[in-house]
Amino acid sequence: MQHIVWDWNGTLLDDLSCMVDAVSACQEAIGEPPVDAATYRRQHCLPGRAFHDRLCGRPVTDAEWPIITSSFAEHMAARTPPLRAGAARLLESVAGRGHTQSLLSLTDDPQLRREVEQTGLTRVFARIDGRHEPGTAKSVALEQHLRALGARDRRRVVLIGDTTDDAVAARACGVRAVLHTGGFEQLEKLRTAGVPVVDSLRAAAQLAVEQHTRLSEQPTIPNVPLGRETRLQR
Repeated sequence: MQHIVWDWNGTLLDDLSCMVDAVSACQEAIGEPPVDAATYRRQHCLPGRAFHDRLCGRPVTDAEWPIITSSFAEHMAARTPPLRAGAARLLESVAGRGHTQSLLSLTDDPQLRREVEQTGLTRVFARIDGRHEPGTAKSVALEQHLRALGARDRRRVVLIGDTTDDAVAARACGVRAVLHTGGFEQLEKLRTAGVPVVDSLRAAAQLAVEQHTRLSEQPTIPNVPLGRETRLQR
């Protein structure tokens, strides 16, 4: 039996356009131009302040940062979470095969729980964790998440996400990662992460649950050429 830790934004949610709109509003609130999707994906990084530094081409000031965080929180609170097409069926299918699943996100915990409840997926997850402290790194959050889940063979834990930061966090915590290309970062960047990169959530889940024996024997997972698989329809 495998345990999959799912990322939320950009992974189970098809919310790139939502994020572009929110970040653009933040930029405009401090007198900077809005961004498009290509710029968002090219410049994306964590933490969020460093991302805005990149977008502005200069350090965000201490006076501007609260404006950015307030604007972003306002947009997040108002949105309806756009669950990726086919994601609910995929989660049910994975659970039906006897595997366990949890959810980890750097979205603020109350917001995350509201969004999961809106999608009707709360019961699917053994545990749901959002961010409790501003600036928490994904690796720190993942370690806390895994410990809260209880003693597990980490060779049987896979993090499925959409950014290189997900891969870094997984490696730091001794678990595997699979990245998909439909989220917040470009394929070229994802390929630098040293983990399998696939074109859909279905391919990611299949790799996680069906190839665990071979992959878990590798302490560092190289890129696996899987060929093109059709993405989930949006």
